[in-house]
Amino acid sequence: MSNLMIACMATLAYFICYGGNWLFGQCMIERPIVVGTVTGLFLGDLTTGIIIGGALEAIYMGAVNIGGATSAEPVSATVMSVTFAITAGLSMEEAITLAVPVGLIFNSLSMVWIMLTNIFQPAYQKVCDKGDGKGLTRVILTSWFTIYFTRAIIIFCCVYLGSEAVQAFMSQLPASVIHGLAVAAGMLGAVGMAVLMKMLVSTENIGWLFVGFVLAKYLNLPAIVIAIIAVVIAMTIGLTDKKIHDLKQMMTGTTITRTEEEEFFNE
Repeated sequence: MSNLMIACMATLAYFICYGGNWLFGQCMIERPIVVGTVTGLFLGDLTTGIIIGGALEAIYMGAVNIGGATSAEPVSATVMSVTFAITAGLSMEEAITLAVPVGLIFNSLSMVWIMLTNIFQPAYQKVCDKGDGKGLTRVILTSWFTIYFTRAIIIFCCVYLGSEAVQAFMSQLPASVIHGLAVAAGMLGAVGMAVLMKMLVSTENIGWLFVGFVLAKYLNLPAIVIAIIAVVIAMTIGLTDKKIHDLKQMMTGTTITRTEEEEFFNE
């Protein structure tokens, strides 16, 4: 596959996953596990795409962009990591480590595109004032295509011009640096999970974290078995909470009825 074709395939994967995610109401096809799979499929190495996408999903699992508050841009990081791993001969560890700075750089550029969306504000206002539904659809599609196509062009340039540069750069690195990258890549997944746990873990559910650790570490249960046990426990707790809630509502309703009857007879 020529360098031009590689750049086109990577750009197409980026445009489909990132642009399509926001066209269809944030359907989560921008997540690294999906982006890596699509990129690997387009470049002819689905296995590598799934592996790198899964590893990056663990890193970016706790990264959620809300409104103008952006913490990371995992789509470009995943596309470029998978592309260079397949075409430039990078190892899995090197590709995963490369994803972090790429994500940070493109996250900074994302703020520029957020500001560029203001260019279409007068057009939106004009069609809304007229009550033109079809016109609004045209403006939405035009702004969507313009924003995400220009972003995809940058991916194209980075892949087309950067493949040989990345190969040359990585070939000049000493073995100690390569080993350090491999160690860092192994730690990044743990860092991503730690960020997610910081958001989710509370004093009420931290005990279940240690239960899962014991099941995995000391009883050597497979992850799928632990997941099934977790689902059963969660369903049991949920059903129990529902019964308690229904019982409280029933008791509250009875109390209100009795109070109204007592007030009626007291009058």
